Amino acid sequence: MYLCKLKFFIISGSEEPEKILRSAALPEDCEIEVVSMKELDESKLTSLDHAVISDGDPAVLAKAASAEGVKSVLLAEGNELKKFPSDELDHADDIFAMPDGARYDSAILTAHFRRLINTMKNEADFRKEKVYFETAIDSIPDLVWFKDSIGSHLIVNDSFCKLVEKTKEQIYKRGHYYIWDIPQEEYEKGEYVCLESEDIVVEARKTCIFDEKIKTKNGMRQFKTYKSPLIDLDGSIFGTCGIAHDVTDLHNMNNELDVIIESMPYAVIVSDNNDVILNVNKEFNLMFGSHEDLTGMTLNDWIGKYISGKVKKIPGKNEIQMNRGDEIRTISYIRKSISDIFGEAIGGMGIFHDITVERQNEQRTIKSANTDFLTQLNNRRSLFNYLEKMRYVPQLTFISVDLDNFKQVNDIYGHHMGDEALLIVSRMMKESFSGDFIARLGGDEFLIVISRKIKIEEIREQVSDFQSKLKSEYTKFTEFSKLTTSIGIASFTLTECGKYDFDNILRCSDSALYDAKNGGKDQFCVYE
Repeated sequence: MYLCKLKFFIISGSEEPEKILRSAALPEDCEIEVVSMKELDESKLTSLDHAVISDGDPAVLAKAASAEGVKSVLLAEGNELKKFPSDELDHADDIFAMPDGARYDSAILTAHFRRLINTMKNEADFRKEKVYFETAIDSIPDLVWFKDSIGSHLIVNDSFCKLVEKTKEQIYKRGHYYIWDIPQEEYEKGEYVCLESEDIVVEARKTCIFDEKIKTKNGMRQFKTYKSPLIDLDGSIFGTCGIAHDVTDLHNMNNELDVIIESMPYAVIVSDNNDVILNVNKEFNLMFGSHEDLTGMTLNDWIGKYISGKVKKIPGKNEIQMNRGDEIRTISYIRKSISDIFGEAIGGMGIFHDITVERQNEQRTIKSANTDFLTQLNNRRSLFNYLEKMRYVPQLTFISVDLDNFKQVNDIYGHHMGDEALLIVSRMMKESFSGDFIARLGGDEFLIVISRKIKIEEIREQVSDFQSKLKSEYTKFTEFSKLTTSIGIASFTLTECGKYDFDNILRCSDSALYDAKNGGKDQFCVYE
């Protein structure tokens, strides 16, 4: 990832905001520049990655809003915010609401700055990744496109536009017959268009290769197309993508093999029916680090000399993981037969594509979908996925945790202090129940799942120790002086249950929690 450089303009009469901002921890590949001034100079706002932080003066934000893409933030105490006109507050992208009398509270302001930095860093990364993607596909000489589930084109590359003689704006959300200037009646009857291939790809749920004829303004063209389904994290298909190489004039594939594989943006190896290597492209040598002419070597010889010990097959997928220096790359591959113009098999082609970034993005997306945003604990969705794997463990213990008097903290000191209280209890649970599954169910409700054999006496001791440490931590804050926890414990074994009913175990732990609440709070109860 490129280094992200963020610039902050602090409009304040105090040095404290700059001092606190400079002390904030930065994400990886990120630098910040901080400029303090008493009045905003709009001419300094020259980048998308700039932010203006106004200390108590919302009028400054209107000036900042005139600069495209610049973040505008208001720092003010709670009572101040009530006095500002709403139309001035509308210019703020974010408001750092501070407790009255604690305008520059270091912990709270640091958390605000850290969130702002992360937000700006993520937006900058997303913007650059979009540029990476668009630049990459426009650099490909083959036709590249992405369609939605009903066949409308959403993204195409420059090569696609050049062939159909239309702009990307004209192509957006339009169908095949419009893009290729074919009457709809002719399109629906024609055998030279991709009527069935999209359905085949969706049904196969994998990359498929087709020979397709397309009618263009300059006559019929023959394409070798690679089409793949776009599969969401939940398994649903929301569209297709494709790459098409014009092979109209390449009927003799053997003679023109170099031209074809060198034009492909993937690593390609071609072999004959005896697995003797006929050709590889430059992308292949870059990917696998070959430093000699592989022509004439068998596939087994190549694997033994260059690949053995460096590659691990990923079960159930056409993917491998390969050690490259100090990093591990994930590579997808397909193996297809090559036929001559008479349909006879003359060899095979292996196509390799580095999908390391895609897999990393998938993992980040999956983690985000299963993680509570504030506390970074597991969420309800993650809980249900986890429990499905715990159906046959010998013992299962649910510990329901609820903060006492939490609403008073939010009502009196504001939600930012409530968030701080939740962060503290989350941290203490991680320390006290290290290795166990911890989830935030919502609000101030938490659940700890212990999926190992453990005596009830040990659970009591562990819970009691947690409550004691948490109370000690909360006493450091005057705002949390009345915060305690009520806890309910329910433990079952597979032997006594026969089959776990997760909903029932949760009801039991909740019932014990309510007993603790009704018994005066600040205690734990065990469901009998």
